[in-house]
Amino acid sequence: MKRIIAFVLVATFVVMLAGCGAKESKKDIFSLVENNYDEIVAACENKDADALLAIDGITQIKIVDGYVLVYCKGAGIAPSSQDYGFYYTEENIPVGVSCNLDIVCYRDTMQPKGSGYEGTVDYNTFYTEQIKGNIYFYSNAY
Repeated sequence: MKRIIAFVLVATFVVMLAGCGAKESKKDIFSLVENNYDEIVAACENKDADALLAIDGITQIKIVDGYVLVYCKGAGIAPSSQDYGFYYTEENIPVGVSCNLDIVCYRDTMQPKGSGYEGTVDYNTFYTEQIKGNIYFYSNAY
């Protein structure tokens, strides 16, 4: 009985931490963009991956079809993983971004959720929300 109670307490604690991590990751990425906005916009407009990678907190870049996709952090182990980052869009069109930094869905296939949009492809969920200008936060869960 003690083992069951201990397991339930640990499981509850882990679930609570996972939720807090998601909120902190979003907050961190919004702050990263807001604190480096002019630098990020200039680098994205010039498609300068090196300038973006020089910003602390940015770990991976992919430039594709009018989008600059930026990976910042992730948490978990599949099938319970989540990645976070932001992207710049030349035409200001929100998209869903996968764990491989691929565009997997567009706003017209996504549903409004909170301040952003959410989409699902197979068993994966994608969320995006405008940070400022043509820059959007993204998260994906797979």
